[in-house]
Amino acid sequence: MAEKLKSILKQTSWSLILKAVIFAVAWWALPFWLFLLLALYLYFVPFTGAEKVLVPFFVLLLISLLEPQSIIDALIFGACFYFIILIKDLIIIDRRSAYEILILVLSYLLMRSFFLKTGGTFGGWALLYSLVVSGAVSALVTSFVKNFSTVPPETDSHEAHSFRRMLGWMIFLLMWQLLVVGLFLPLNFLYQSTIVFLVAIIIIDLVPQYIFGQLSRMKVLATSCVLFALLVLAAASARWIF
Repeated sequence: MAEKLKSILKQTSWSLILKAVIFAVAWWALPFWLFLLLALYLYFVPFTGAEKVLVPFFVLLLISLLEPQSIIDALIFGACFYFIILIKDLIIIDRRSAYEILILVLSYLLMRSFFLKTGGTFGGWALLYSLVVSGAVSALVTSFVKNFSTVPPETDSHEAHSFRRMLGWMIFLLMWQLLVVGLFLPLNFLYQSTIVFLVAIIIIDLVPQYIFGQLSRMKVLATSCVLFALLVLAAASARWIF
């Protein structure tokens, strides 16, 4: 029986790797509309568990639409898709930590794409793009809170839904302000996205911890110290453009 179970798990793992490879190759080689149809099939078949990571999946599709086709990005997107279906199919035991890592990676990819395409200039296009990126990050964080809230579904009241909407708008506004401020940093897009992302981690990581009732002074202190050190390192190594 144990050998049979091991065989099933092994087959499942290889099938998920194959899905991720097909996803990456399709994005790199096919027109986007054809890739989109194939990606939807790879994700929704089988449908079980699809609603749990629906937001990260659609955010990944959004990023894949915005980015030009390249082998490096294809590898990154394939790895992200593999991570998504591992969570969807309940292969990963600690799904909460996996989900948190996933939204951090997707958030960084969104910010990198934003600063790369806007070129550090503020205008109508940059304003529209910043709204899209802020909305996507907000949706990722609120989906994380919804999926891993300790409140049972049957007791999830109207007040809880209202609170999640308010949380989503708060994160949206904070992220939008960070992106706009980042545009005025005299740096190239990699340093802009890195610095803004390090500040955004405070929102993406600590806000859910506070909602889950697991935020402690030690957690805040440790996170703040690490982020401050990384910010100083990034600022010191950057080539400032004046």
